[in-house]
Amino acid sequence: MTPALAQAQALEEIVVTAQKREQSLQDTPIAITAFGTDDLQNMSIDDLGDLATFAPNVMISPAPTNTGKAVVAIRGSVTSNPAITWEPTVGLYLDGVYVGKFSGNVMNISELERVEVLRGPQGTLYGKNTISGAINFITVQPSGEFGGSLRAGAGNYDYREIAGSLDTATLSLGDLGQLMAKISGGIERRDPLYDNVNARQGPVIHPLFGTEIQPNPPGNSGHNELDKASARLDVLWDATERLALRYTLNYAEADNTPGKAQLTAIDPTDTTFGFPLPAGIEKYLSDEDDNLSKSSTDAPEYEKFDSTSHSFFATYNLGEVGSLGEVVVNYIFNTRELDFRQTLDNDGTPFSLFHSIDQKEIYEQLSHEIQLTGATERTDWVLGLYYFDEEADVLDPLAPFNEVLEPLLGAPILLENQYGFSAEQLAVYGQLEWRPPILDDRLSTTLGLRWTREKKDAYVIHPGDFSVSANDKWTNVAPTFIVTYDIATDINAYAKYSRGWKAGGFNGESNDPVAFSQGYDPQEVDAIELGIKSRWLDGALQLNAAAFYNDETDLQLSVFTSGAGASSEVRNAGEATKRGFELELAYQVNADLLLSANYGYLDVEYKEFKEFDPVIGAVVDKSGEKDIQYAPENTLNLSIDYTFARGHWGELRGYMNYSYVDDYVPYVNPSQNASSAIDSRGLLNARLTLAEIPLSNATLELALWGKNLSDEEYRLNTVPFGTWTASYFGDPRTYGVQANISF
Repeated sequence: MTPALAQAQALEEIVVTAQKREQSLQDTPIAITAFGTDDLQNMSIDDLGDLATFAPNVMISPAPTNTGKAVVAIRGSVTSNPAITWEPTVGLYLDGVYVGKFSGNVMNISELERVEVLRGPQGTLYGKNTISGAINFITVQPSGEFGGSLRAGAGNYDYREIAGSLDTATLSLGDLGQLMAKISGGIERRDPLYDNVNARQGPVIHPLFGTEIQPNPPGNSGHNELDKASARLDVLWDATERLALRYTLNYAEADNTPGKAQLTAIDPTDTTFGFPLPAGIEKYLSDEDDNLSKSSTDAPEYEKFDSTSHSFFATYNLGEVGSLGEVVVNYIFNTRELDFRQTLDNDGTPFSLFHSIDQKEIYEQLSHEIQLTGATERTDWVLGLYYFDEEADVLDPLAPFNEVLEPLLGAPILLENQYGFSAEQLAVYGQLEWRPPILDDRLSTTLGLRWTREKKDAYVIHPGDFSVSANDKWTNVAPTFIVTYDIATDINAYAKYSRGWKAGGFNGESNDPVAFSQGYDPQEVDAIELGIKSRWLDGALQLNAAAFYNDETDLQLSVFTSGAGASSEVRNAGEATKRGFELELAYQVNADLLLSANYGYLDVEYKEFKEFDPVIGAVVDKSGEKDIQYAPENTLNLSIDYTFARGHWGELRGYMNYSYVDDYVPYVNPSQNASSAIDSRGLLNARLTLAEIPLSNATLELALWGKNLSDEEYRLNTVPFGTWTASYFGDPRTYGVQANISF
């Protein structure tokens, strides 16, 4: 957390809306990290992926093979595969509207005002129950004053961007109130980070015929190319003193090339596919710690998505309603459509060993939410009714081992898998905070409760093999209880118990019709959190800490199965405990210097891991033989924000950030992690800004920025096929310049 600069020796108060009302961050009994406008600019945060590791015990990284899907882990809980049929562990919200699935969640968001990262289950205040946390993106609303901004930038790898926003002046509608609007959008492009070139290592030998197989030409020019655009329309109508209506349109599209698949491990003895790898394939093998600048892959890879979201907000102030206090009614409507398409090379070689061809995902969601909020002298309360409906259809053609099988069979193989689902959720939730007239009004208690009913219908079609459908429904009651006590001025402590719940479902990628029909059960977590929030040195030093203990049951785990129909499935493995603590520190040394740090510690273990053992023919506990995914023991973030000079010409500011993530594993099975374990990494980012440069009726800002300045080479994730492992790496050093005019 990096609060904006205020007067000397005083940190600016950060206001958040995590509890559906405006509160100081320090008064909110939740483990929460908030980033304001200055923070987002300093850290170059435009989308979910940019958040990376800036909050303790939070890790966000691109999904394997993708640039438009992110894996989000909070406190060791994660949905590690971006399959659209699975429930995310972390809820993503845009202006209070739930964004349903992984696909396209790494989208540029125009005009961000604030990002709030909430750790721990969130259910009694949010439309969708989220089991490990929530990330709220809050945009800048129309101001009613004419103005705007224009930003342009350029960088290495031929990076270029242009973005802008325009605020209209308030339009008076007479007795119908007043109308104001904001239009914003941007384009971001970058050449590939890695060149895709003709292979020079020579042919390999067919494992059955002993004939040479020549490498194929490159399928495209490179990998990790960006071509993204976003647009936003925000219209606010203050109809009366009591009634406000708001409409937002969010559009995002991308035409990228997927992440570079790099062959980092092979097992010549493995016969997962029924035969060994072609002899000589080891010539294309690279070290897992060496991020190659050039690769040779043959699939015509692409990654395209477009997402359109319409939201409507209505707020009506009922005024004083007896003992309920001042009551406000909020209505939120949203509909979102997503079209996601891609072709992937999953083997990292110039041979057709395993390709995903023309995958297509079509997704739609719709939600209605009604909230009543009220406040009296001693209470604040929220009551909500939520309805959520979603539907997805997926075409997932796979082309396994065609370099080997096509000469044998006389034709290429294409496994045209299809699957999809529809789901409907209804929930009622409420939360009441009461400040009893005892202990000098230092004590407050909060009670929340949520009832949820969800039902799903799903299908899988494997042409020529099987076609099957299934359905199920579940209900859940999840409570929250919080006690907060003001120990002294600017020091308060809280204790919190909450239950998180994630619905069950069906494995769309399943190759077994029986296993698909059985599906998997909901997951629950009982979470205990103790926290303290404090300010010292007349408000110059802020220290927040939280300790947590999570007990997860019916744990939903992603298990990757290699082979011709390579797929990931969710299984209810059993129970796990996840505990740790988090520290967040901010120190305003003087008017020019701000130091910030946060640290997260995580300790995880299985209490039970149920798995069928084919040797003994029974389900046994293998908790001592399994790994927990995406659970680094230590995360650390340090930053310095310094103003070098001020004058009539403007301000010269410098910002530097260092983030560290401990080693972790991306899979459950140790055999897969043997070639997939992710080493620890530390990344250094910086920004130098000449700000507040006065122009006639505007201000100019010029900046130099750099990411991964030490050019660290690090893996982010892998796909272990057993026979081979393909690895995906983080971005190399990038840098550039940026200019912004505000008027």
